[in-house]
Order: sequence, then structure tokens, then C-alpha cells
Amino acid sequence: IIEPLNLFRSYPQASWVGVYELFNKPAVLVRDLELVKEILVSSFQHFNKNSFEVDASIDPLASMNPFVNVGDQWKEKRSQIVPVLTATRVRTTFPIIKNVAENFLKYVDRVRGGSPDFEVKEVCGRYTIDSVASCAFGIDAESFSNPDAEFARMGFELFNADSAIAWLRAMLALFAPKVASLLKLAFIPKHIDCWFRSLIENVTNLRKDGKVQRRDLFQAIYDTLSQNGTVPVKSNELIGHSVTFLTEGFETSGTLMSYVLFELATNREVQDRVLEELDSALEDGQLTDEAVQKLVYLERAMYETLRIHAATLTLTKVCTKEYELPAQYPTDRKRLRIQPGTAVIIPVYGIHYDPEIFPDPHRFEPDRFLEENKKTRHRYAFLGFGEGPRICLGMKFGMLQSKIGIATLLSKYRVELSPKQQLPLEVSKSTWL
Repeated sequence: IIEPLNLFRSYPQASWVGVYELFNKPAVLVRDLELVKEILVSSFQHFNKNSFEVDASIDPLASMNPFVNVGDQWKEKRSQIVPVLTATRVRTTFPIIKNVAENFLKYVDRVRGGSPDFEVKEVCGRYTIDSVASCAFGIDAESFSNPDAEFARMGFELFNADSAIAWLRAMLALFAPKVASLLKLAFIPKHIDCWFRSLIENVTNLRKDGKVQRRDLFQAIYDTLSQNGTVPVKSNELIGHSVTFLTEGFETSGTLMSYVLFELATNREVQDRVLEELDSALEDGQLTDEAVQKLVYLERAMYETLRIHAATLTLTKVCTKEYELPAQYPTDRKRLRIQPGTAVIIPVYGIHYDPEIFPDPHRFEPDRFLEENKKTRHRYAFLGFGEGPRICLGMKFGMLQSKIGIATLLSKYRVELSPKQQLPLEVSKSTWL
């Protein structure tokens, strides 16, 4: 197993480093940010594939996600969903998210009635699963009111990275997809696949019959695919984009919120500034769409959280067309050609914790993301959402729902670390996947 952070630090002058993945498969670890730009943007045609493979015959639902698509299939799906997830379109979901956030606050009130301490990851997960269910599918997931709510139960099961079977599925998908196919081990379990298909079918029928009319993400993608009702919609396309809404909006946003609240509890002076900004932005004590846009310091704190607690340790791309790497060291002239199938690893954690890029990298400092400070760094020094054509499609929605949830909670409460909290935080062994 590669240790990207250690390798990144061990070769400070190298543009790239040759490494071996699992099963002694050669790979390239990238250090130079100009080369990162080349791989993610300038030479994208050579590296347009993510290193996460899914067998469509065994895992049809997961195979519909643009993240695992390549070539024309990826281009088509991306062109369909990008207009749905623009900043303007995402902002139209504000009233829906705000309603969920208010239920979130009431739930916290009830939880605190029993104990002042609560597990923030679980609570934030309930918020994001409710938000996604409402914004993307127009349904109430009931995660705040029903302990055994089906939508929440299925969502938590799907993203339970601590379960042995989920860990094995992810390992095989990343490093041994052919073994996963041989074992017929699907990333999305069959019972969740069947449940999700049935859910989308029911939601679609309600929209077709006119029984439900909502300005949400599901309606936006349905209108796009049907060309505003003029052509039939292929069910697989609709299901594929619905999978994207679920994967982009639930787990990553819940994790982001948890880490933001942890950092605010740990760094009281930052929390004070966030609360001061929030008090100034609220309109008669209410969080409005306009007020959310004014929470620029909170947004900087969210970006700093993504720097320190990146959603992934690495971005791994697969070479799809022969490519010539630059010289490994400034004094070298020899260049290396890599062949299709070679993994190219971008060490996100290594870059985010490089003191040459982010001085005192372990310190939580939101003002690193002031515009004047961002201009002093290489654009590709921050990779919290990836970059280039394969940048995270749901970033705007994820940031908005996370910001609304955090702001709603902080409009009533301060956050503090529980005496039960163990420090320093230890990253779960499953997280690097």
C-alpha cells in the first residue's frame, strides 16, 4: 500500500516519483504543481479516466455514475448534469434546504434534552440525507423523526466505510476490479439497488402524473432529459443521475460539516468570528438566501477544513494515451514515456500539508482563502474538490447545504468539544479509500 504523504516529503526536488501499487503495479506519484495542472487540465485527453472501475454487468447502478464513466459516455452524462448543478440552479433549492435545516435544529434540541454531548457525524449525516432526499427526490426521508426510516437506513448502509464488506468492495474496485468481477462483488448491494430503482420509478411516476410539482434537482434533470417533456426519458439515464445526487450530496457533506464543527470547537477565536459574521448577516434573526451569501468567513473556514481534512488522500488518474513526463529533476534531461493503463497519483494530503505552500500547515487558518492570499499560491495547490473537467460536480450543492446547516445550528448554539473526545484525531484506516 502506497504512503503518498511520506513519499511526497521524501523527494522534495523531484517533479514525480516512480512507485509501485498493490500487486507490484508501476505507478507515478506527482509532486510538481505544474505537472498536476498538466494531468488534470492541459493534457486531460491523456488522463481522462479515474482509477475506480465498476463492472456494469454486476454493479449496474454504480456504473451509471459519471465518476466511473469514460469517453463518450462520460461526456454525455456530464453535459446533461452540469446545467442542473450550476450556482444559480442550486440556489433555487434554498427554501427546501432551509426547511430541512430547521428540522435539524429541532432534532438537536431534542438530543440535547437527554445529554449535552452528541455524536456530530451521525447528526450531520441525518441532516444531509434529509436534505438530499428532499432536494433531489422530493421526499421526506424522516431521519429526524423515525429511527428506522428506510431512506436514511439505506443511505447509511451504502456509505458505511467501517463495515468489512464495504471496505473490501472499495479495495477491489480500486486495486483489483477483475477480482471483484470474478467474485461478483458489487459496490452497491443488490437489495439497495432494487430499493433505489423502485424509489426513482415512484418519484418519476408522481412527476409524470402531475401529483408532485417542485423546483428541485430531480425536476431539473427530468426536464433536461425530456427536453421539457418533448421526448421520452430513458430510465437508466434518470437513475444514473439520481445516483450522482445521492453520492455527491450525502456522505461528503455530512463529513465536511462534522469536521467544520470540530475545528470551530477546537479554535474558539475562529468560532467567535463566524458567530459575529452570522449575527450581522441574519435578517431579523432569520437565515435568508441573501444572508447565506454574506457568510464569506464561514465559507473560508469550510475551505480550510477541506484543506486539512480532504475528502480523499489522493486523486488517482489512469493514463489513457501515451504521455511523456517531464524530467524528474531540474538537472535531468531524460524524460519518461508512460503507457496507457499506468496510474498517476496526485497526493492531495501531501500538497495540502506542504509548508512551502501552506506555512504552518497544521494550523487552522481560514484567511488562507482570502482572495489576496489565494493569488500568491499556485491554483492547483488546493484540491479539495479536484480540478479540471472531472472536478466534483456536486461541489456547489454540497457547499450550500453544508453552509446552511452549520449556520442554522450556530444561530442558536456554540459548539464545544465533548470531554469524551479523544485528541488528536486519528484518521480511520478506511478513510484513505
